[in-house]
Amino acid sequence: MVGRYSLTAWRAPLAAPPPAAAPLEPRAAEEVLVSDNIGFWPRHFSSGPEDRDSETGYGPGSDAWTPAETAIAAIWVDGRVHDISVSPDGERLFVARSDSVVVINGRHHIVGRIPVSGPVKSLVMNADGKQLLVIYYDGTVLIVDTRDYTVQTPWGGCASDMVISPGGGHLYAAHSGGISVIDIACATTVATVPVNDVAALAISPDGGRLYAISCDRHTYYEYPAGLLTVIDTASHAVVETIAVGACPETVTASPDGAYVYVTHYDTCSVSAVDLATGSATAVVLPDAPLAVAFSPDSTHAYVRTERSLAVIDTTTNDADDIDTGDLPRGLQLSPDGKRAYVTNFGDRTLSVVDTITNSVTTSVDVPGYPEAVAVSPDGERVYVGDYWSGIVAVFSVPTVNDLHANAAS
Repeated sequence: MVGRYSLTAWRAPLAAPPPAAAPLEPRAAEEVLVSDNIGFWPRHFSSGPEDRDSETGYGPGSDAWTPAETAIAAIWVDGRVHDISVSPDGERLFVARSDSVVVINGRHHIVGRIPVSGPVKSLVMNADGKQLLVIYYDGTVLIVDTRDYTVQTPWGGCASDMVISPGGGHLYAAHSGGISVIDIACATTVATVPVNDVAALAISPDGGRLYAISCDRHTYYEYPAGLLTVIDTASHAVVETIAVGACPETVTASPDGAYVYVTHYDTCSVSAVDLATGSATAVVLPDAPLAVAFSPDSTHAYVRTERSLAVIDTTTNDADDIDTGDLPRGLQLSPDGKRAYVTNFGDRTLSVVDTITNSVTTSVDVPGYPEAVAVSPDGERVYVGDYWSGIVAVFSVPTVNDLHANAAS
């Protein structure tokens, strides 16, 4: 039976992070929530109406803002959380807000803010953690050097999507004129690949292939046919075009480079593309797909839909559906692939899914209305960002697992 718990607050000792090349200094107004056995309170904050969100009323002192007995730590970032990214060494957490990216160290202290000019859609970190891609809703982008926190704008136009190469040398931006290949070091466009109407991009783990999805918007069909364009990143040439389902929306490459999965919201399906054969198989889902995450061994694809989590066997294309919670928003897998973490906006929970049994083992109450979720590289911490109240809650994975084991015994 699935257990639902509120975790008793405790703080595990964490090693101090190594100094950054040019560390950001915390501002005087930035505070950290501290825990005890009762709950969390901010130091020096009042609970008056001036500290609450003007639209929701959430803020210090409100029930939604105070995540009593639910996490080992909680950090108030003073703004709605749009996305979270963790550095590869696990020592820094980057939290996207509407007007800044908040930097949090390994001791859960805010150490600085990187100003941005508008609402951030997502954060993407390259493989070595030296660069952070900050993508705006309007299609513009900033690249933050995480070593000294310098910022550059290599692409000033409006893009439908963009990805950074694993090594951090190039940015690929899809726009009305094609796909621009930008050398990040000199902020120069070195090539343009002529692919029209690109909806989304993905890049292979080795950086050798770029994948672009598009559809023929010049047809009169209600659901225009989709195309997957495979581009060689060395020559910037199109090497293959594969027909996929209608109205493609997102594209995700598997860790082993063998598969590409394309979501189709309008037709409640996923195109599972075998890159070795160039064949695409339509996998019908019970609900509209929103995002895909692969297991580390690429044997399964986890598809977050509007109302549940679908699991697809990449060998057989068989799909199972897991009822996680109301309005699932965020999805992350543990580094070992044994667990999937899903934030449920509707019922304010974090679902922990056992990927061996494909079942929810634990559902943990979280503060506010959770959306963003991230997992530390060692798999020991789960970070959950609340969209409304501006809290990042930190969960201990061993504690969650212990609660499940106690319930099962």
